[in-house]
Amino acid sequence: MKLSSSAILALFLLFSFYFFSCKPKDENQQVFIDKAELAPRHLRVIWTENPSTSAIISWTTLHEHGKVHRVFYDSLRRGGEKRNYVSQVSASKNGAISMVDEDLKEGVPQGYYHHADLTNLKPSTKYYFVVESDDLVSDEFYFITGPEDDRVISLLWGGDSRMGGPEPRYAGRTPHVDRQEMNKRIKSLMDEDPNILGFIHGADYGTTADWRHLFWWFEDHEIVIGEGNRLLPLIISRGNHDMQIGFEENFWLGDTQRKRGFDYYFATQFGSKTAILTLNTEISVAGDQRDWLEENLSNKRKENRWLLVNYHRPAYPVVKDFENATFKRVRDTWVPYFEKYNVDLALESDGHILKRTVPIRNNKYDETGIVYIGEGGLGVPQRVADSTRWFIQPPGFAMSAHNVHKLTFSREMIQIKAFGMDGEVLDQFEVKPRNLN
Repeated sequence: MKLSSSAILALFLLFSFYFFSCKPKDENQQVFIDKAELAPRHLRVIWTENPSTSAIISWTTLHEHGKVHRVFYDSLRRGGEKRNYVSQVSASKNGAISMVDEDLKEGVPQGYYHHADLTNLKPSTKYYFVVESDDLVSDEFYFITGPEDDRVISLLWGGDSRMGGPEPRYAGRTPHVDRQEMNKRIKSLMDEDPNILGFIHGADYGTTADWRHLFWWFEDHEIVIGEGNRLLPLIISRGNHDMQIGFEENFWLGDTQRKRGFDYYFATQFGSKTAILTLNTEISVAGDQRDWLEENLSNKRKENRWLLVNYHRPAYPVVKDFENATFKRVRDTWVPYFEKYNVDLALESDGHILKRTVPIRNNKYDETGIVYIGEGGLGVPQRVADSTRWFIQPPGFAMSAHNVHKLTFSREMIQIKAFGMDGEVLDQFEVKPRNLN
């Protein structure tokens, strides 16, 4: 049957709507999809305060909004047959992802976000799950909940994945070659060490948090899917390139956001002796956040062997202006509390470099002080440090290199290793307990 010109036009428009989407990436990013690939995608697990008993499952759909969005889950592998899973929960938050004119010009498809809260989970347990949006069901994935005891665990940490490639693509276009290579490194580390339970992200995911940037971040993040379809839960922080509403739509923190809106600061408890406080440098660092910080530092220090802080803008930048108000306010407002409660390690991003400071107390070298590491190398083009800054003189250092850190927590030490894009160890050191507990 011969098609009319109007029918041909309609088919062309339908094809165009689905252009620029893709399945999990190899190094050559594919941009064509067929109808079968409209099933749920961008599956991710988010952790907030209690990773041993709760998690948020989030995903994207690229078709119409739909009516039924659910997670089916179990502590046993069920092969993707949703009727065989013992538990299910409906998504608590769904909606259309906001689009701006630049998103439309870039050609990314309209997306819809879905977030489901999983509660009353068992610690140190594999949970297998599928997500369903109407009649479209994902493959089966799994993640491992955090422990409730004092066992050895590892976490990955890094920041600034917002662009990549041999020529920086500031509009956010693919291919993000360097980001993809760092995601491959993260996957390799996870596959090699089953004790790696989660990933702490230091923020700046895309050039902005508009959909044309987050869409490709989620596409590239599918590289991190591990052996057996394992997902590495994310601990989310917010940076200066994450301020658009798309960040709030796509990174939902469940009860943490229900309690405090979109402030994006919270305390995560790993087992019985490790706590990590995620802070937000993109809102007031004083006022409510400072009060929350002091209260939680005080409480968590009493209970934990290891106490860390993670935030985006550095107190001790090695690239940007040390006296700039952006960094000075962090240094003046938060660092006195870090030192009062003897934080064991500070995780900083934003500068696009690899650094480790000397131990610092009262703005000078002090062996009892705090080491600050960072400043972000998950694919963003690297910068050059100001080598004259006192806090990166030996035993501190700084270098231009993509990097991701592995933090291993035991009774005896935190072992810190920074890995480069090719798997080489760029830095390693240990932090001993302060014997405060």
